[in-house]
Amino acid sequence: MKLLRVLIVLSVVAVLPCTASAKTGDLVIGVANNHIDVTVGFSGSSIEVFGDRRDKETDVAIIMEGPRKNVTIWQKDRLIGTWVNRYYTKFKAMPTYYNYAISVQGFSSSLLEAMRENGIGHEALLYKTKTDKSRKLKDEKVFQDALLRKNEELGVFFQQPATIKFMNDNFFRVRFYLPPSAPTGEYKIHSFLIKDGKIVGKTIELLTVEQVGLNAFIYKAAHEYSFIYALVCIFLALFFGWLAGAIRVRP
Repeated sequence: MKLLRVLIVLSVVAVLPCTASAKTGDLVIGVANNHIDVTVGFSGSSIEVFGDRRDKETDVAIIMEGPRKNVTIWQKDRLIGTWVNRYYTKFKAMPTYYNYAISVQGFSSSLLEAMRENGIGHEALLYKTKTDKSRKLKDEKVFQDALLRKNEELGVFFQQPATIKFMNDNFFRVRFYLPPSAPTGEYKIHSFLIKDGKIVGKTIELLTVEQVGLNAFIYKAAHEYSFIYALVCIFLALFFGWLAGAIRVRP
């Protein structure tokens, strides 16, 4: 079944019209499954991205990023003899999931600059992110490292990039891992065509991660009807507490 899916995706990629054009070649990208259902017991999923480069002398970079939100990182400091969260840096519109892959072996200065401008790699991601600070910081890298470390611990950022595997001179595949802790929402898969240290083509695919079934019902109730949800939880806690007590005292 998995082999059949791969063959179907490769066939589709081969006949799709070009979605990213460049003077030196073209790039076509396809996602094996662009909708992930999160159900009870969801244990993660692999996202297969397939592609075709028309020019074998080009390289490819791919980014997969989750929905964006503001993230605040705090730094503790001693205040009146007590350690408290005192200084912060707010990273604006940070991806809640980030992974990337790149086939380039050596990085020229022009390519590194292009990567920074397009958010390819952790350093480039932080370079592109706007921040809001509680004070002028001498060493902002402390907060950046804390942000990366926090997301790596959650399993939504990765220390090492994913691997692009070429099946021949043109067709390639990359696999991104989506952990159980991955947030729901719309994900974007950015693909870049690279030639002579320059990005000469871009394309984008969308991926939806959505809660379904009982998970979706509970999530919607907790966020859209929070007061009623809280009352129901309190009622159920009281009821089952009473029921446990009644069973325990029965002769």
